[in-house]
Amino acid sequence: MKLSIKFLMFFVLYFGSAMGQLPSQDILALLEFKKGIEHDPTGFVLESWNEESIDFNGCPSSWNGIMCNGGNVAAVVLDNLGLFADVDLSVFANLTMLVKLSMANNSIAGKIPNNIDSFKSLEYLDLSGNLFASSLPPDVGKLGSLKNLSLAGNNFSGPIPDTISGLISIQSLDLSHNSFSGPLPSSLMKLIGLVYLNLSVNGFTKKIPKGFEMMENLEVLDLHGNMLDGNLDPQLLLLTTATHVDLSGNLIVNSASQQQKFLPGISESVKYLNLSHNQLTGSLVNEAQIFGNMNVLDLSYNQLSGELPSFNFVYDLQVLKLGNNRFSGFIPNDLLKGDALVLTELDLSGNNLTGSISMITSTTLRTLNLSSNALSGELPFVTGSSAVLDLSNNQFEGNLTRMLKWGNIEYLDLSHNRLSGNIPEVTAQFLRLYHLNLSHNTLIGTLPKVITQFPKTTVLDLSFNQLDGPLLTSLLTLPTIEELHLQNNALVGSIDFSPSASTPKLRVLDLSHNQFGGYFPDGFGSLTALQVLDIAGNNLSGSIPTSMGNVSSLTSLDISENHFTGPLPKNLPNSLQSLNASLNDFSGVVPDNLRKFPLSSFYPGNFELQFPNPPSGSGQASTENHRNKQLKTIIKVVIIVACVVVLVIVILLAMFIYLRAPRKPQAQVTDKDVRRQAQSTPSAFSSREGAGGRVVSAQDVATSRKASSSEIISPDEKMTAITGFSPSKASHFTWSPESGDSYTAESLPRLDVRSPDSLGGELYFLDDTISFTAEELSRAPAEVLGRSSHGTSYRATLDNGLLLTVKWLREGVAKQRKDFTKEAKKFANIRHPNVVGLRGYYWGPTQHEKLILSDYISPGSLASFLYDRPGRKGPPLTWPLRLKISVDIARGLNYLHFDREVPHGNLKASNVLLDGPDLNARVADYCLHRLMTQAGTIEQILDAGVLGYRAPELAASKKPLPSFKSDVYAFGVILLELMTGKCAGDVVSGEDGGVDLTDWVRLKVAEGRGSDCFDNALSAEMGNQVMEKQMKEVLAIALRCIRSVSERPGIKTVYEDLSSI
Repeated sequence: MKLSIKFLMFFVLYFGSAMGQLPSQDILALLEFKKGIEHDPTGFVLESWNEESIDFNGCPSSWNGIMCNGGNVAAVVLDNLGLFADVDLSVFANLTMLVKLSMANNSIAGKIPNNIDSFKSLEYLDLSGNLFASSLPPDVGKLGSLKNLSLAGNNFSGPIPDTISGLISIQSLDLSHNSFSGPLPSSLMKLIGLVYLNLSVNGFTKKIPKGFEMMENLEVLDLHGNMLDGNLDPQLLLLTTATHVDLSGNLIVNSASQQQKFLPGISESVKYLNLSHNQLTGSLVNEAQIFGNMNVLDLSYNQLSGELPSFNFVYDLQVLKLGNNRFSGFIPNDLLKGDALVLTELDLSGNNLTGSISMITSTTLRTLNLSSNALSGELPFVTGSSAVLDLSNNQFEGNLTRMLKWGNIEYLDLSHNRLSGNIPEVTAQFLRLYHLNLSHNTLIGTLPKVITQFPKTTVLDLSFNQLDGPLLTSLLTLPTIEELHLQNNALVGSIDFSPSASTPKLRVLDLSHNQFGGYFPDGFGSLTALQVLDIAGNNLSGSIPTSMGNVSSLTSLDISENHFTGPLPKNLPNSLQSLNASLNDFSGVVPDNLRKFPLSSFYPGNFELQFPNPPSGSGQASTENHRNKQLKTIIKVVIIVACVVVLVIVILLAMFIYLRAPRKPQAQVTDKDVRRQAQSTPSAFSSREGAGGRVVSAQDVATSRKASSSEIISPDEKMTAITGFSPSKASHFTWSPESGDSYTAESLPRLDVRSPDSLGGELYFLDDTISFTAEELSRAPAEVLGRSSHGTSYRATLDNGLLLTVKWLREGVAKQRKDFTKEAKKFANIRHPNVVGLRGYYWGPTQHEKLILSDYISPGSLASFLYDRPGRKGPPLTWPLRLKISVDIARGLNYLHFDREVPHGNLKASNVLLDGPDLNARVADYCLHRLMTQAGTIEQILDAGVLGYRAPELAASKKPLPSFKSDVYAFGVILLELMTGKCAGDVVSGEDGGVDLTDWVRLKVAEGRGSDCFDNALSAEMGNQVMEKQMKEVLAIALRCIRSVSERPGIKTVYEDLSSI
């Protein structure tokens, strides 16, 4: 009996103990976390965490990612599992013995719980690379045991709380790649045990606080990619114990004492220093010795100037990056010899370095970037041990024969130089070459067979040269080739090739704008890896083979400007994102899977190609309507002819009365003036009075236009004839701000491009965000905005309330339709906050009906706000606003020059539009020279000369063409206008008589009276020392912009200089 009682007591105690541990608090917490997991691609958690696999002691050590200490969970490690989850981290507060929690590189959402201080034992917390979003709770500072905290790569925001100083045990703190903001708290300096601190790529502002240099254990300090400003504290670099310091990508400047001497010194402990992408100025002359202990030095993308030091005997320096500064002079030979250096990488790109490069003899230098300078002469004889060599965007000339002695180059870029001659037939030195770019030179001859023998070539770019002869079709099937660019040459023949036995890797193929003939090669269908194919602008014909459906990865296809016929294939891949088949002779119906593309992908051209149910206002709709009108009855034809005869008689009678009438300039525009103006305006408008107001038509004035289009008249005569306003002979001002015209709603003229029923014109859109018909455009009331040598601008109000600026191009200035269309389509993707977007164009059936549609920007142009003349809009512009406008213009030009690689070509104050209540500046009327004939371009440049914006080199050229540097000159003139409040075309009275604005300013500055140039409206603000200093700095920039073309800076430099003020 006693034995049974003892057994029963043992069973109860044992079973009760086991039941008391299952489920434990730790297990419940883990199971609660598991509920938030939405997707576990590997099953690492969902298939492992279950109650059946719990150890007897109550800790699930057999669960994946769980580590135990006795009966408690000590670590949860779920890194790199691809988990998708939305979790509440507060459940882990129940894991009272949790030391490590790591969930890096998943897709877990949530926030830092407010009870984070409950994680008493936590030493390691890594939530990096997830989707957490919240601010840091103040109680995070109560994690006294925490040694490693990484929240990098999430969406955390807000400031770092001052309580961060409570992390007394912290050794590694990584909050990088988030959205933290505010100043860096000084409490960070109290983390005396910190070894690694990374706060990069956030939104921190204000100065870098003092004290980092006193943190004795700090080895890595990374603050790059923020908005930290203020002076660079020389003590930070002089006294720090860190080996890695990265302050790049901020707004840091030099103090006044550092303008001459860049830095007083750098701590011997610093091996890696990155100060790139800031606003540092000064010179490095005689300062190379302070970098003596470094391995990596990056000062690129600043405003450092002067000559380059030779860095002699800086023995440990391996990587030196000084690109995109303002260094000038020659490149020291010691940098390229390597006798006293062990450099492996040297970047001096984007400076103003000059001279020639005879030899590169360094035995350690592997990567050398000298691109975007002004280096000249022939190519170097030898290149040492260089594997990566970039000499692009310089002025090197001569032929390529010097390449014969070069070493084992792997990456070579010689594009955008002045190289000529043939490509040599030598290959030994290029056995390792994988990237070759010789584009934008003047190379001639046929493609050498040797380029098909480079065994590792992945990218080959020979575009924009003068190469001729047939295509080496074996290039298309090279086993390693991924990109082949041969566009804009004179290559001829057919493109016949046989598929390769190996799997092709070619992703990008551009053969556009050559002289290829024959049929579309069926072999293209075997290039299954192809993503981009461009064969536009050739003489190819025939139909498109169905084998193109095999190219399943194709995303962009341009076959425009050829002679292709037949139907478009129905099996082109659904992966296609961009298609241009215009200017061909396709017929049939556009396949269903291609109807997602805009009509501009198929038209103009392809007159027999049908697009079922095209959007309203399309060229196809116009073509169909025009074709249908051929079925009009005889009665309708008689009526139309009679109407035309009557209309011509009325116009001739009106012209006779107008020409006989006396003309007197009037200060104000009356209804009578409006009617007379409409009769004489050389635009797509004329007057037809009626009960509904005046309607203007393109065809109504054709007769009068033909009689006068060839006459050459002065700008003053143009203005007098068009508006009845005669500008002063001193000003030569051919444009009045927003024209000053005042209309009632009933008397507004109306755009009339005629409906498709009576006019075979075509309306094309450059984006898909707007859609309307030509008839809707014809009904739009139009107000004159301004006039220039190439046409007139109007504000058009469509029925749906959309406001557009419609620029009418004067007869004879536009290119032929094919060239016009080709250039206009290049504007489709121009999108920038400081550039006015183009929306489309209208091509009418007669010479005088060419309209360009763009966004309407209100309240008006810079000219209408700046010049002290009757009708000026608002009070005089303040200095901060003028400075902002100048930065906005420079930013817009920088986008056009570098992102779009086109000059503006017609920059003036009337083409700078101020947008919205903040008056954000946006440049307009850009690249019109690309749409105009040579005669039209010359007339536009002549007009710029009258207005004071023409660069001297354009005046000296017989066939002037706008350039990047001529844009900079015009921008410099606009800066002078902003400074002085004067119009560039005005004659300014001086002691020696009248001079133009640029000469007047130069004279004042030469006399030491530069401040006398400033607009009187700025006199009150000149009392502010900071603003006066800014004005003088902008004046200096303006004067640099109007120097001779060889001394004139690029817009990038100008933009950076203005932004730093």
